[in-house]
Amino acid sequence: MHTGDPRVARYADHIMTEIDGDITEGVVPPGIGSFADLHCYLDANGYLDAAGLPHYSSQADLDLANAVTDEVSRRLRTPGRPFCTYGRCTFSAHDHTTSTGPDGRHLDREVPLRCAHCGRPAHYDTRLRDYRHDDPAVPDCFLIRRDTHGHTETSAGPQAACGNAEPADAPWTT
Repeated sequence: MHTGDPRVARYADHIMTEIDGDITEGVVPPGIGSFADLHCYLDANGYLDAAGLPHYSSQADLDLANAVTDEVSRRLRTPGRPFCTYGRCTFSAHDHTTSTGPDGRHLDREVPLRCAHCGRPAHYDTRLRDYRHDDPAVPDCFLIRRDTHGHTETSAGPQAACGNAEPADAPWTT
């Protein structure tokens, strides 16, 4: 419905500027790959409000908000955007290492975490309580998928709904 709507690009431009500022300030990590994941770090709807989106008083407003959040997610996954990885990550909620080998045995030292399915660099995000490829432009694979954890509001708040994997469920390899 909003394909080609210039408002989508204008709102997304504003939101991306805000997100990049929050990345610089350490509020959200570099490499955040979707608008939905932002909710595990802050109330991402604040980005919509700050951009001046209409306040969901009609189906058209909801459709516009969905088109904007989809566009923001697409831009967050654009190849070439900065992301963190082993040895370069300073975001405290990310763990880019493992001390368990693919055979389940303990390793003598921690090594960079890699996805067991596609072999790409990965990390465990304690805020998402889930695994992510380091580079948000990498397509989802069998073991690591974006936007699959529940982002529904619970009585414990939105953070309680973020994520579903525990470290023991590691989709890794060394």
